[in-house]
Amino acid sequence: MAVLAERILLHLAEHGPCFTRQLASCLGASSKGVVYACRCLRRHGLLHSEDSLHGLTAAGMQTARAGGWVPCQRVGRAATSDGRTLRQRAWAVLRMADHTTVPDILRVVCDGDEQGAEENLRNYCRALHLAGILGKTRRTGAYFLRREADTGANAPAYNRARKTVTDRNTGRTVSIAEGGHA
Repeated sequence: MAVLAERILLHLAEHGPCFTRQLASCLGASSKGVVYACRCLRRHGLLHSEDSLHGLTAAGMQTARAGGWVPCQRVGRAATSDGRTLRQRAWAVLRMADHTTVPDILRVVCDGDEQGAEENLRNYCRALHLAGILGKTRRTGAYFLRREADTGANAPAYNRARKTVTDRNTGRTVSIAEGGHA
């Protein structure tokens, strides 16, 4: 099933402008979820809203017709975090450093209060390596960010349960269940 933002786009393209409660009822979603998705679609210029009435902009209509990635999609649990999480701070270090190890990242981003930070970062870096986002030197085992994988400031999301890594800047998802890219 498509995510709510995509379902809203498709519904509005087919049925025209609708109120929040109509979208919630037709799509089997909560009004709060519809409001959140519409707010995101508005931020990306795909939707126009006035007094709870939502309609597509020209860009929204084009996106609905063409299909493809809707910027408000939430793939995996971790794909929604915009805060300064441990992984987001580690991603900032990986983008700045030429080569770095997990202990180096820990020294920079941790203040000692995080529980399980070392294991968390080891798993995260290993997943990014398997997804082809990070390279790893043979001699020192240090990680480095592949130039083509630096797509933006949002840290890739690693979903351990589904064994996927999602680039939150582009929406691209890579499965690492089969051993990944590396």
